[in-house]
Amino acid sequence: MPTYFPGTFVEKGTASCDLMNELIDNLLTPRVLPFRMICFYDLPLRLCPDGETWKAPYGNWLQGSDCYEVNKNGCPLLLSDMVDFNAAMGSFKLAGGTDLGPDNRPRDVVEATFQFDYFPVELMESYLTQALHNINAGAFGPPTSYGICSDPPPSYWHGVIVDMAFAHMMEKILLDYNLWKYKLIFAVGPNEIEGGGGDIVGQIETLKQNAEERAGRAMDNEKFKIGGNYLSPPTTFYFDAIRGFGGSASRLRGWRPNRFF
Repeated sequence: MPTYFPGTFVEKGTASCDLMNELIDNLLTPRVLPFRMICFYDLPLRLCPDGETWKAPYGNWLQGSDCYEVNKNGCPLLLSDMVDFNAAMGSFKLAGGTDLGPDNRPRDVVEATFQFDYFPVELMESYLTQALHNINAGAFGPPTSYGICSDPPPSYWHGVIVDMAFAHMMEKILLDYNLWKYKLIFAVGPNEIEGGGGDIVGQIETLKQNAEERAGRAMDNEKFKIGGNYLSPPTTFYFDAIRGFGGSASRLRGWRPNRFF
């Protein structure tokens, strides 16, 4: 049985592996939860060229949401009237019979109230993967080759990975904001759109910059990529250097590694 974030229809545990679920459900989604359950009210849908499919500008509808409400020419429709429902595309067809369809006329008006996920799990997984690749190549120290679902990184990397992924998500918002349909999400009025949308862009840039600075401070640490031991164990060459050469095989006798070596 699926589990959801309290008070939402945002499902938990749908990522591709346990660590992805940990990063997305416990660290990343709580920071962007409002974006994962955006609700539109009475949004006009368009009739596709096939003359049967009605489609919203936004996909990734939250299934099971009690926010669904579809009206055709002012008449409410039941969920059973919506066939071939495609939540990912935000589209559906209307069942035949009565006045509902599929007899769609050019002047028909279909409006829908729905919730959709601006950051679906598949998208967040790609941002987390990209963030880890950036850390593998860019953090202080030699390159590494960790993967989230295979050869996972140390647990103290998790916060840095999430911060970098969060910065990538803010970049998506900034890019999408340049498109008219995404400005509708922020309820920006016509006058504000002409002037740049008020301070929305500045706020998103601040969130992005804060996340990048936190991640950068951690990755600049000289010991960031050193997991576990901080010192190498002594070798026979070390003992030769401090005690003289010859017969060094026994000079490690009695030495035992501990948590510092």
